[in-house]
Amino acid sequence: MYSLYHSLLAQHSRQLTSVRCAEHTISQLHRYLEDVVIENKLAALVVASIPVVTKRSSREQSRLRTLGDAAQSSFFLVDDRDPLISVVEEQQDSQFVFLKLNSDSRPNGRFVVIADARFSALIASPPDEGEGNVDTSASEVIWTFEPDVVYSALEYLMARVTAEFPEQGDRFAGAVRQSMPKATSLQLTLSVTTKLAQLMQSQAEREIAVNRIATAVRNSLELDSILETAATEVGRALNASSCGLRVDGHLTKGRTTKFYLNPNVQSDVLEESALMKDLDTLGIELADNPQAQVFCDDAQLETILPRAVVPLNQQGRLIGMLLVRSDDAARYWTESELLLLRTVADQVTVAINQADLFAQLQQQALTDALTGCYNRRAFEMQLERDLQFATRMRQPLSLIMLDLDNLKEINDSLGHDGGDNALRMIAEILRTELRGVDTAARYGGDEFTIILPQADAEGALIVAERLRTGIAQISLPGAETLTASLGVSSFPEHASSREGLVLLADRALYKAKRAGRNQVCLPAQAPSESLILPPPDEQIELISISI
Repeated sequence: MYSLYHSLLAQHSRQLTSVRCAEHTISQLHRYLEDVVIENKLAALVVASIPVVTKRSSREQSRLRTLGDAAQSSFFLVDDRDPLISVVEEQQDSQFVFLKLNSDSRPNGRFVVIADARFSALIASPPDEGEGNVDTSASEVIWTFEPDVVYSALEYLMARVTAEFPEQGDRFAGAVRQSMPKATSLQLTLSVTTKLAQLMQSQAEREIAVNRIATAVRNSLELDSILETAATEVGRALNASSCGLRVDGHLTKGRTTKFYLNPNVQSDVLEESALMKDLDTLGIELADNPQAQVFCDDAQLETILPRAVVPLNQQGRLIGMLLVRSDDAARYWTESELLLLRTVADQVTVAINQADLFAQLQQQALTDALTGCYNRRAFEMQLERDLQFATRMRQPLSLIMLDLDNLKEINDSLGHDGGDNALRMIAEILRTELRGVDTAARYGGDEFTIILPQADAEGALIVAERLRTGIAQISLPGAETLTASLGVSSFPEHASSREGLVLLADRALYKAKRAGRNQVCLPAQAPSESLILPPPDEQIELISISI
């Protein structure tokens, strides 16, 4: 026997045209037809085939109860493993009937048939094609409001119920006789078509939102801007009371949270507080199970207001979440809306990957691979930045140049691996002895430079002597004691420019070399350059770099 879909196409080929739609659109069309019965309390006959799932939210079960209570007679074909079976066990109303299908039952496709003296409608899809179906995200569908087509559907269903569920045959036939479709109410039909138009408009708005987010991802590496755009576009597209996007532990920075608040919410402060609390609560829950999933059941949060969350996963690791909230207790998150959340979550994950990759490449471009210190390019950029700041704030700044005295002898006796090990040990001394605001860089070969913001010549000499002593205490197996010579120059005492500071620190270094090595020296004299400090209120543009 044909399915309802195929039977109707064969009988009414001129009246029906099959259209291919996304599954979430078909689901929404089913809901629109059911809403006619619920919202108008239509005493109609409702026959529906429920798609097979193994988990249902309490909202889905509640909606089915509401539909069954509103209709005069309700018959639902449902898999005997479906959680909805529990609904019929609780329902004592004789007008509410479940026709249980098992694994041996013939596939029947998905459909909803509504029959009433004032309104008739149906929507039907073919059975799943099984393993040969290459596109499970879309399906063919037919729908109509024609009474004669609906009557043909009821005839088909009477034959099927009688054959497969003989104990319900008479009951079903009686329900059909009481709800014979005679005419279609223009008002009820317009309500469905209006919702359909709204659905198309909403889908267009969601596509625009996705495109805007995709454009932001393509055109920018500023993760904060991308996250803010995503939260705003999703919140607006779904007309949510608020939308939050949280990212944890990516390379560019720590936790980042961007959010959108609907301008129509009663209190921005209360809504923001509730949003942040939900992000914290769901973050703990998702940490235990970071697989792709959607929480939209009221049982999972303290309040009954509907919300949905999609995790952001990077190589199986939870890195954040996208959350939408609604202040409408009757709000139901449709499959198309959840699809939007998943799509945006994927786009944001791509943006995070790009930002992390860019940060890695930037770090590699500015870092010496052997020692882990900054390289010469990064040093020059940072010195310019720190010197500009010192000039503006009228603060001192010092520069230390350090040169390993006996690297050639180490390379000759231990090979270049031994020399590399010596350079790494010196870099470790620098990391241990310097402050967080100081900058250490490998200037080239066996030379290092250290920038000391807010340090005058006297303070720089103390730091340099501490570094010289620490290097002299390094024990390198197979080699004599390591020693280093260091030169110090300071702003504004010795020089007022970047080039002047480097030149004088280099002169001081070679002064230490000529004096016998393993010591710290100041420059013999400063070059003739004028030192002019700006007035305190003068604004000097800072050069901002990311290192």
